[in-house]
Amino acid sequence: MYAVINQLHFNKPVDELGVAVRNEGMPLLASLPGFRDFYFIKVSDDRGVVIILWEDAASAESGAKAFGPTWFAKNFAPYLASDQQRTGGAVIVQYDAG
Repeated sequence: MYAVINQLHFNKPVDELGVAVRNEGMPLLASLPGFRDFYFIKVSDDRGVVIILWEDAASAESGAKAFGPTWFAKNFAPYLASDQQRTGGAVIVQYDAG
């Protein structure tokens, strides 16, 4: 499994952006090959963290090419107050308490 973590600073309330993610972003992400899970975490009123889990690095790369220039560019990028901090890597330990 591969995780992509994106720390975002917005000039718009995170709660408002969450609605667009839920209604429009999730159906697109869920349709992409290798997609596993998605979390949008509110850190403060204007800061959020996105965690996306993929089957592997190749799926993450393909997903970024499909999601970044389309949905992200239209719905998140115009509201960024500073550069995003994006990292990714192989998940080496996973535990599901469910």
